[in-house]
Amino acid sequence: MNMKKLLTLLLVMLMALSLAACGGGGNTPSGGGEGGGETPSAEPVIFKYAVGDSPNYLDPAIASDSIGSYVINQMYYPLYYFSPNGILPAAAADTKVSDDGLVYTITIVDNKWSDGQPVTAEDFVYGPKHALSLGDAEVSYLAWITDYIVNAKDYVGKNTDEMTDLGIKALDDKTVEYTLVKPCSFFTSLLWGGIYYPLRPDFAPSGDYTWADTVGYPSCGAFYATSIDRAAKIEMAKNENWFDAAKVKVDGLECQVVTDMESQLMAYQADELDFATSLSAGTVSKLYDDSELFASGNVNYYMELNMRPDTAKNPALLDLNVRKAILYGIDRQAICDAIDAGTIYYPLYGFVPYGIVDPTDGDFRESGGDYCSYDPEAAVEFLAKAGYSVDNPLELEYYYNQNTTHDTVAAVLKEQLAKIGINLNLKTGDVRTFFDDRDNQGNFEAARGAMSADYNDALTYLDMPTATYQTKAVWGDTVYDDLMLEIASMSGQERIAKLHEAEKYLVEDQAMVIPLFGYGSAVLRKPYISGDFDNGQGNSIFWYVEKNK
Repeated sequence: MNMKKLLTLLLVMLMALSLAACGGGGNTPSGGGEGGGETPSAEPVIFKYAVGDSPNYLDPAIASDSIGSYVINQMYYPLYYFSPNGILPAAAADTKVSDDGLVYTITIVDNKWSDGQPVTAEDFVYGPKHALSLGDAEVSYLAWITDYIVNAKDYVGKNTDEMTDLGIKALDDKTVEYTLVKPCSFFTSLLWGGIYYPLRPDFAPSGDYTWADTVGYPSCGAFYATSIDRAAKIEMAKNENWFDAAKVKVDGLECQVVTDMESQLMAYQADELDFATSLSAGTVSKLYDDSELFASGNVNYYMELNMRPDTAKNPALLDLNVRKAILYGIDRQAICDAIDAGTIYYPLYGFVPYGIVDPTDGDFRESGGDYCSYDPEAAVEFLAKAGYSVDNPLELEYYYNQNTTHDTVAAVLKEQLAKIGINLNLKTGDVRTFFDDRDNQGNFEAARGAMSADYNDALTYLDMPTATYQTKAVWGDTVYDDLMLEIASMSGQERIAKLHEAEKYLVEDQAMVIPLFGYGSAVLRKPYISGDFDNGQGNSIFWYVEKNK
């Protein structure tokens, strides 16, 4: 054991003794609770938390990834929000749906921006218009608008002034109407996304996202930004004009960017943080119990294969036998054992992780069952059909961004696949280069992938392989794309059955993706913190957070 780790463990022991008398409690979206939370000190009460990477530009249309959402969740009040109990109304006071399922009419609550101006229905119209004006090269979730809203596809990259017949309009100051191109049973689940957040043209100009990096613009949520350094720290102050400001228990938030997991843990142990979000699950699961440690979000972790004929960097991946050899040549339980994080990580034998609802049978993963297994003998046979063996191994490059968990996974994959005849060459890159290579350039053979739920429906995962979802389509096929189009017009149990059929085709039949494990991100919360809640996407909402210290 090196000196640094020894010091860390000693510090943990000291902290454990000092915190032994502290109690924990459940954290639910309770509107701030009753009583308590007041501090006798005149010093401002600041809730300090850390994320594991620099968030993207804080324009909500762009920053709706899991890191950026840790900031914009606190600054905006959407129509709906992703709670531990599913999608619930926030700024939507009332929602009516037409009999044909094509028109949603939503009345909004009385609220104000932090500069005192009222939040109007027109602000909820301008927000998605602004997202469209940025274009699909900048906005990852733009399909949530273009796939569902009438005429939205015609306005990608256009000026907001040109969007005169977009299927979103304000009927009056308090009523927004959304007209869809097709029925969508989970449409309200999309309205929590940053692309649907309210904005105003006086501070968020058409086609521009850089405005959000300069403080001074208002917010419509519980907090607004007072200092922005995306590489280091973002500070937020309480929005006294927020409609529920009386229930906000802290004076401000401080979001620190701490990319190194060990450094973030040490900051938490030294009481420099109240809440830590980027940690080695294997480490913290041994040091903390449920009074401080919890798993956030429903995440699948998988190997993505560049296997569309026009993009494939390694022709071997066009061979179904090679893909099935990889699928059956991996011991998923061994990967979880190597990560050694208790129940936070579990083997995944389908693409959709546990925690996603099946309206009929409860959990989508449970009702779907397994679509792969660990069968090294079958893997060897599949690989032999493609002309490879231990004596004549296939050379395959696996690309990932480094952290403790990713390093562990890569090492286990390399060891396991070598046993069946695949020489896995490991390639690493910094996080931004990696994501650009994988998602925008298609510059990889096999790569690490992971996805947290954007909404509580299996489609949040199963539409990922489609050509329309991907910035550069490198996996999936046209048959799968057609299955997704068919599902779009379905509802009820017929739709769920077809989603299971699509997942089976994706994993078991075609091995277009290699599921590895599911998990929730390991998060530490000090015992004196309450009122936060996990939003299901792998990050949290701090509107009603309290420091009872």
